[in-house]
Amino acid sequence: MVLLATNPKVTIPDQTLARALLPRLVIFVTNTEPEDPESARALVAQTLCQYATGVSKDHTAIAMALVIPALLARATSEGEGGGQGSIGVYGETSARLLELASANQVAFRGVVGSMSDGQKAFMEEVIRSGRQSGVARKSDEDEERPTIALKMNFGG
Repeated sequence: MVLLATNPKVTIPDQTLARALLPRLVIFVTNTEPEDPESARALVAQTLCQYATGVSKDHTAIAMALVIPALLARATSEGEGGGQGSIGVYGETSARLLELASANQVAFRGVVGSMSDGQKAFMEEVIRSGRQSGVARKSDEDEERPTIALKMNFGG
């Protein structure tokens, strides 16, 4: 896909195509009115996150400023248990947000810092809920592995 091209020979037409696709993909992820039996929204959301983490460092904050609100809008409209699969939309969104945070903490904090208190609280709820749904599905083998604690302070 054009958005995930890491080849240094990305052409001007590739960049133009990516610029045309990006807003349409964001709209697709956030417009949850049409049915999504193939779970394409989850795949497109993952692609957008990979795009945001793969752009040049100068553009990472801009890409995250588009992707993070789109992820949260999807979580808002579909609700905690929405979507296909065993972990639901909150679980998927939690995983995507944590990917973005680990890819570039400075850009992630910048985007989160510009959110309202209500948006930050909702994001915390999504991450907590997503982590809890993942914890509930751990096997005995997973419990023996070390875990990383997540500090949930997104405040400004």
